[in-house]
Amino acid sequence: MNQTPVSAQEKREHSDPHEQEMSIPIPILILVACMVIFGIFYILAGDASTPPEYGDQRTIKDLMAKAAPAPGAAVDGAAVYAARCVSCHQPTGAGLPGVFPPLAGSEWVTGKPDLLAKILLHGIQGSLTVKGTAYNGAMPAFKEQANDAELAAVATYIRKQWGNAAPPVAADVVAAARTETASRTESWKGDSELAAMK
Repeated sequence: MNQTPVSAQEKREHSDPHEQEMSIPIPILILVACMVIFGIFYILAGDASTPPEYGDQRTIKDLMAKAAPAPGAAVDGAAVYAARCVSCHQPTGAGLPGVFPPLAGSEWVTGKPDLLAKILLHGIQGSLTVKGTAYNGAMPAFKEQANDAELAAVATYIRKQWGNAAPPVAADVVAAARTETASRTESWKGDSELAAMK
């Protein structure tokens, strides 16, 4: 019977490894069993009534877009602020030092409601002094992006937040300001135009 000759290099090789009677070490088996038991306990002990914001238990209904409010329904000023204002003025209303003015404690926010409405409608371009500090930036105009109710809601919201305690702004105040300044095509020129209207 012919045998294949074994080379010197092959003779130096070790034999292939093979499993013993217990292929997986006992400590690993115990660890895996503990993890499976913990997983089962965790799933069974979970509270299905936990609000979605505490974990990813959202349903398809939670993910669906919410319907726009019906005409005449109350507008959420906080939602308008979050969508249009928070990136500059921040969630705290403190703005960004040297860049965007604060709304908290601002004399422009807590002052005349019609002046605040005019600022929201047409925006500001140029230097504006807020709480004794000059800010030289730009605020966009919202006359085309938001209706009177939305602007009134956000104005009311910022007049009640961060320590501000000014009366609410009605939608008819915004409507009157819109009518009064309807011919205006540019933003207010900061202190040079607005200071006289305080």
